[in-house]
Amino acid sequence: MNGETAPEGYEVEKCGECEAVDEEQTTSLDVDDPLNVFRMPKKMTLAEKVKNTDEVIAKNLRFWRETFEKQKITKVLAPMVDQSELAFRLFTRKYGAQLTFTPMIHAHLFVNDGTYRRNSLALVKADRPLVVQFCANKVETFLAACRLVEDVCDGVDLNLGCPQMVAKRGRYGSWLQDEVDLICEMVSAVRDYCKLPVSCKIRVRDDRQQTVEYAKRLVDAGATMLTVHGRTRDMKGAETGLADWSRIRDVVEAVGSRVPVMANGNIQFPGDVERCMEATGAVAVMSAEGLLYNPLIFDDSNSHIDTWKIAAEYLQYAKKFHAGTSAIRAHVFRICHHSLLEYEDFRMRVSLEHRVEDFENIVEELGKRATADAEAGKEREEEARKLFELIRNGELMDAIEVSKQPHWISKPYFRLKEVAKESIVGEGEKTFREKQKEKLAQTAKEMGVSMKQARKRERRQLAGARITEAKRTKFPPCARCKQPAGQGCTMSKCKKCCRYQCKNEKLDCKSHRYLFASQPSENIQEIST
Repeated sequence: MNGETAPEGYEVEKCGECEAVDEEQTTSLDVDDPLNVFRMPKKMTLAEKVKNTDEVIAKNLRFWRETFEKQKITKVLAPMVDQSELAFRLFTRKYGAQLTFTPMIHAHLFVNDGTYRRNSLALVKADRPLVVQFCANKVETFLAACRLVEDVCDGVDLNLGCPQMVAKRGRYGSWLQDEVDLICEMVSAVRDYCKLPVSCKIRVRDDRQQTVEYAKRLVDAGATMLTVHGRTRDMKGAETGLADWSRIRDVVEAVGSRVPVMANGNIQFPGDVERCMEATGAVAVMSAEGLLYNPLIFDDSNSHIDTWKIAAEYLQYAKKFHAGTSAIRAHVFRICHHSLLEYEDFRMRVSLEHRVEDFENIVEELGKRATADAEAGKEREEEARKLFELIRNGELMDAIEVSKQPHWISKPYFRLKEVAKESIVGEGEKTFREKQKEKLAQTAKEMGVSMKQARKRERRQLAGARITEAKRTKFPPCARCKQPAGQGCTMSKCKKCCRYQCKNEKLDCKSHRYLFASQPSENIQEIST
């Protein structure tokens, strides 16, 4: 994309007011509009590989160092599966994020499946600088994926940090860290044959020296930037404790003079960015979980406001940039996490809904109930705001003290090793997770099945409930064929009938994203690149 025009052959959508453009009318769009959405074409071919010159390799090696210094980048949004989508990236940029990463993309699918490629990556010029992250375990596959995005981003990243079991089964993420030779071969291939600088996101190893040697091998292989998460591969989940910033400092001292090193982990409050950079020596700080629960955490002046207000603003971005249902549901769950533990009826509704409008209604109702609670607890709210003001001014605060603050005020997600369980739910009480586990154990006992089987049945029931809820939604019939009409269609037509009328009568339909009146109706051919 190179910040100026749409790459040849890339599909464009207009997202000014929830508008997009059909594939047949994309030729004359204003490609200089920073909010035009670019999507990868389904059909792409790669030219023959050409080895980079020493000058290109040296330029890529300098790229991130110069970019961090020139743009004074210190705050970075982490790559998160299905949660660092375009809408959330732009939302966090509004409140302080200066560099963003895409969700992790499977390199094999990206290279071989045109539909996956088109759906997995949405880009706008306003979202720069941007790094596209891939997971891979084959040299040629990783290289091909990186070459396909050469013109649409500023860098590519190899995921070596995902600790989940799905990554173990797929042999990628942090489960690839035991195959250092293979990793180095992948990194070197991109260094030698791709125009973009390649970086790696890693976790610390069990041994300090092993972590340092691992980082050195990656830099020697061609990594132009490293992101280091201060937890090990086995430290995942709610009860694993905090990231160790001193382990990140080891890496900075070992390779920080050669490439920029970003720190990741434990960013929960305003001021944590500066504290982390001071403790680690990193050039910038990346946040994942912290931004999911409080997308305003990088904005010191706005970081602790009512959660439902934050969720409502995110939903505006989700609607404007067509975020997927799973991403929207995940963000609403996390932003309103503490309130949804209080209001279980809303929690179930968030689990079942599919449309942005329904999520907006839930957040609006949640806001009314939270406002009533806030009116009844004004003293607590005032105390909380004073507490967060102290945190903003650099005072370290015990997690127990913060966990006691009102649920409607944005605050971090707490790991149980940070704060005693009793301080969250009260002495003798059970957490939501413990209640759910107890309920599941009772169900398993009654059915005579294992906990694993009971959990699978519970998920199937929830999936069935979602389908039932979707079927209950009533759509008006199409005025022409009596099939369900599109929501918001001014002509009350289904998509097919609307297109027929718009094309023949030179009309526009914002709901179905047809622009036959304002744009020429020339057929566009997808161009191989």
